[in-house]
Amino acid sequence: MSVIAKQSGLASIALGIGLMLGAANTMFVLPRAFEGNEAVWGLLRIMTSWGMICSSIFPLGAPPAILRFLSRYPQAEQGKHLKAILLIAGFGIVAGLTMISIWGPAWIAQMSEQDTILLKNNVGGFITIIAIMSLMALFRALLTLKLKTGLIAWVDEVWQKGSYLMLGGALLLGHLPLEYFIPAYIASWAISLILLAFSARRTIPSTGDTIDWKQFRPLANFSLFSLFAGGAAIIANQLDYVMIGMYLGLEEVPVYTMGFFIGSVVAMPMRATQRIVSGIVATKIHNSSNAEMQKLSQNSARVNFLLMASIMAGIWAGFQPFQLLLPEKYRGLEIVFLCIGLSKIVSGLNTSNNSHLGFSEHYRIMLPINLGLVIFTLFSNYLFLVILDMGIAGAALATLGTVLWNNTWRLLVVWRKFRVHPFTWSILPMSLIALTVGWFFNWEAGTLGAPPLFEAIALGALASGICLVTFYVLGFFPELRSAIKHRLPWWP
Repeated sequence: MSVIAKQSGLASIALGIGLMLGAANTMFVLPRAFEGNEAVWGLLRIMTSWGMICSSIFPLGAPPAILRFLSRYPQAEQGKHLKAILLIAGFGIVAGLTMISIWGPAWIAQMSEQDTILLKNNVGGFITIIAIMSLMALFRALLTLKLKTGLIAWVDEVWQKGSYLMLGGALLLGHLPLEYFIPAYIASWAISLILLAFSARRTIPSTGDTIDWKQFRPLANFSLFSLFAGGAAIIANQLDYVMIGMYLGLEEVPVYTMGFFIGSVVAMPMRATQRIVSGIVATKIHNSSNAEMQKLSQNSARVNFLLMASIMAGIWAGFQPFQLLLPEKYRGLEIVFLCIGLSKIVSGLNTSNNSHLGFSEHYRIMLPINLGLVIFTLFSNYLFLVILDMGIAGAALATLGTVLWNNTWRLLVVWRKFRVHPFTWSILPMSLIALTVGWFFNWEAGTLGAPPLFEAIALGALASGICLVTFYVLGFFPELRSAIKHRLPWWP
């Protein structure tokens, strides 16, 4: 088995386990463990969001620079170039943490007018988790360079989500006092850092490596570009939670988290194929024609779409009985699910195209696109949350609008530069089929006279199954037929 196949397999297993752990925790354990203390759960979500935002900024674009530059040099020379990159990252992390230490109390207290005391009491937690996540970003890049992405997935998906589930269970059962939950949660991230650092210890440059100052400037230039281009996308993805906490209060953040998580399940096929598609695009982009890249884009978009549309139809069909399994506060999230699910499908259509743009010589065009993404995200969330006062449904609509806006620009750029697009005629009938099936089986809870869990599973499986079978019969899924025929030669 090749290294890539082995690491992809390990990552896929970890992703599946992480999804199950996250589902159990988000939908069943945490809502009950934090009942009456939803603001604390919201604080954890906001803390994590700010950790992700700052960890994309403070290292000054060093993680992408590690991946782009180090592989170009012989093994013996990588240490001195890595030391230069780490010098840039170290300066940014120290400067960023210093600023937060000085101005953090005033800045953090303004994140929510309703929960200023809770925020002020946890300033140290914000600083600690930002520092941990910033260092983790560097170690992830070093391990990715060494093709140890499977290990990263196991730490991020299995350990991090598993430890969160254990802490939530301990809180629910009364074995962990609420006041100790936040320090324990931060400690779980610290253990993640230790696991990644220990695995990447052999990649750290030795004290004998001297910095090649001639290469420092191009490294710094690319790092700063990556900071604005890549960091902007991460910031935009986390702004929803931050702005909900700011304008609606921390206790509304978990409610949105619930709806967002259910919608994110739609993205399972995209997450499973994203790294594979990116790797194929990176390999083919410089030695394949635009017609070949067009075929790759259309095939990946079609497969992603039919799988994601089937999953979304199934979840929508079982949504009414499913929400009876949740506490009262977390019901009525259908509009949030629909918006997030649709946004994931849009992103799934554009997976190959986004990689195409990122690996091409036109990658710098992503900078204004991503900066515009942040501005549009701020504007749309303020419009729906504050001006139109639509609550978390407004935040979900803002997310859908932002994804449509961002992917439209990327589609236009790739089409103009390469004459490549992901669309095929089959997208329209598949959309109509999935929409019709999901809507038709979206029955009221109790229609089957069975327990809510049974009804949700039965309706969901029925809707997803009908979609997949219909897509197969109509010839929209030839890959599945080929796979079956390979194992069963008699298959028609």
